[in-house]
Amino acid sequence: MPELSRSCDADWTLETDSLRLTPMVECDTDALFRLLKDPEIHVFTGGHPPASADDVRATIRRRESRRSPEGDELWLNWTLRLKTDQSVVGYVQAGVKQGKADLAWVVGVPFQRRGYASEASGRVLQWLRDDLGVHEVRASIHPDHVTSHRVARNLGLLKSGERTDEGEDVWRASFR
Repeated sequence: MPELSRSCDADWTLETDSLRLTPMVECDTDALFRLLKDPEIHVFTGGHPPASADDVRATIRRRESRRSPEGDELWLNWTLRLKTDQSVVGYVQAGVKQGKADLAWVVGVPFQRRGYASEASGRVLQWLRDDLGVHEVRASIHPDHVTSHRVARNLGLLKSGERTDEGEDVWRASFR
């Protein structure tokens, strides 16, 4: 498994033309809570809006270790900010284990349909391949979430024909 021997705070900050992707930290709580409390964002991602900012804070604290409780998986989470005004627009996460990554993206409703999910996830995918040596990426997407299907295709992922236990379609790409 690749090691993040560098600091997890600044060294894996990523940039795109319009976004700055920073490692998710506790101070992102309020901005992320404002996005995640919108019930519309959970239609295809499952679950319910967080009850409070404290719930979001607790989740971020668990993820700040950058490792699963067992220590065998990297948990990488980026907060997405517009370069123009630093507004938080969403997040991208990747669970990395044995050269494979599970990728997910969430963009707040006011910022959707502007290409941010493809832009940010594409940059994360490039970093996973180039810096961590990931050779396979997968995304699990609700069958009716047409917008996320488009993002997956933009990333070069193909629908595999597999389904998760939750009924999501599995999309994959391999790099060798």
